[in-house]
Amino acid sequence: MHDTAQATCELPGEAGARLHERVMICLDDKEREMFASGAYFQNLPAEVIHYTTGQCTPAQWREVLMEAQPTVLVTCWRSLPLPEDYVSDPALRLRYVCHLVGSVKPLIPRKLLERGVTVTNWGGIASVAVAEHALLLVLAALRKSSRWREGLHVPFRQQPQYRIDLNTLSLSGRAVGIHGFGMIARHLIKLLQPFGVKVSAYSQGVPDSFMRKHGVKPCSSLEDLFSSHSVVVECEALTPQTEKSVTAHILNLLPEDAVFVNIARGRLVDEHELACLARSGRIRVALDVYCDEPLPLPPTAEVLEVRDAILSPHIGGPTSDLYPKCTALAEANLTRFFNNDPLEAKITLQDYDRAT
Repeated sequence: MHDTAQATCELPGEAGARLHERVMICLDDKEREMFASGAYFQNLPAEVIHYTTGQCTPAQWREVLMEAQPTVLVTCWRSLPLPEDYVSDPALRLRYVCHLVGSVKPLIPRKLLERGVTVTNWGGIASVAVAEHALLLVLAALRKSSRWREGLHVPFRQQPQYRIDLNTLSLSGRAVGIHGFGMIARHLIKLLQPFGVKVSAYSQGVPDSFMRKHGVKPCSSLEDLFSSHSVVVECEALTPQTEKSVTAHILNLLPEDAVFVNIARGRLVDEHELACLARSGRIRVALDVYCDEPLPLPPTAEVLEVRDAILSPHIGGPTSDLYPKCTALAEANLTRFFNNDPLEAKITLQDYDRAT
């Protein structure tokens, strides 16, 4: 087993290079602590190289890959993108990229999947946590949690007026609309059931029968979804077709004092109009994603000026207690790969095109 130095970006040694299979674990120090601190990736029928990308330049990274010629790459959030000329190399030995976390798009060119290289990620492991976060944001917006701290300083005799002005609302019995119908949306539907809400959804291309199967009323359009629900949760995938699909016109259809929550992608929404409506007090907003990502947000971001906005720093999921599950899934998939068994959480070209 080889471990390269972060500062020098050394190439892996040649001992054991005669082994046919070579697995390259491409994590930085923090990711290794989070995902591979236990007895993981140690009993594979292959040469295993732990490579720390660290401060390597793209050119150095390409050199590492071309010389090492791994059969399998294990990657994470801060792994460097695969160079196009490496992916296009006719002599490419890479057959599997085992991504420990979510979106593979920043890391993997589409051509790699077109060449038949298998790619997996964490599957639905994070979906439950993100759905929980969506419910948290809905409740926080309804209960105006942004103003709770100031209430601690309101004199006793002024507390009744403070509570009236706070205008907290209950989720129970409300009409909830969901834009999107992936795993996160479907988990959220289950979490909403105890509140006795009526759930509707819209997602272009999703059959009405599939929504009804999950106990959800299909909406005919985004206009229908936004105009008839006092809580709307954005769960749609970001594609060229859905980008900025939640326009100013759509947002202005929301009922007075409605709640809009976004745990999907910021670029689905006209963020300027969203901030204007929230600043005016006409709607309540709670966001975990933003147009300006990756974070940090610029100081000029309009949502920062909205006093009552609930803003979380893209922390919907996974929660830290789920990291071992991500690693266990990856290791199980590696074992399946070497045994020629079917893999879980495979990324298809359709999945790739819908991802961000």
